[in-house]
Amino acid sequence: MVCNIKFDINVAFNSLLKYQMEKAGVDYQIGEFGEVELFTDDREKIDALGKALEEFGFKLIDSPKERLVQKIKNIIAEMIDMEQMPMSKISCYIAEKLGMNYSYVSTFFSEQTHTSIENYIILQKVEKAKHLLLQQYSLTDISYMLNYSSVAHLSGQFKKMTGLTPTVFKKIIAIKRETA
Repeated sequence: MVCNIKFDINVAFNSLLKYQMEKAGVDYQIGEFGEVELFTDDREKIDALGKALEEFGFKLIDSPKERLVQKIKNIIAEMIDMEQMPMSKISCYIAEKLGMNYSYVSTFFSEQTHTSIENYIILQKVEKAKHLLLQQYSLTDISYMLNYSSVAHLSGQFKKMTGLTPTVFKKIIAIKRETA
């Protein structure tokens, strides 16, 4: 039997984090954008916690540069996961969330990741579009949810990033499901 599992990533993250923190004996407080304040300087406990979290695909980030990059990625992920992306300019949205100048944030992100924020957003939107296509949403609905100006614009970016049109992608998935 094949089934899908619907989950709230925030609930899953918080439950896993609570369990691992209690297991490691570390007091903590969850902030915004994946930030967690640890109330310990015990390097052994922190290292043990880091290893335990790595089993689940999480990584403790100590470097201020890595933390800022991750904050930017988390803001973008949060924005894309909204039922309807904000209508304001994405640059304004990110700058406002971080409380920083967008020119600085954009330059910093590009230097650290070797890709622009704009390109990263397109990649994430295409990944979200794939997910929504698998859930049988129409291209019109997806283009609206991801704040594309048109279905053609979504299709063009989808093809540029994947090498496939959304329609061909859906057909390939349908064939794979039939043969599974």
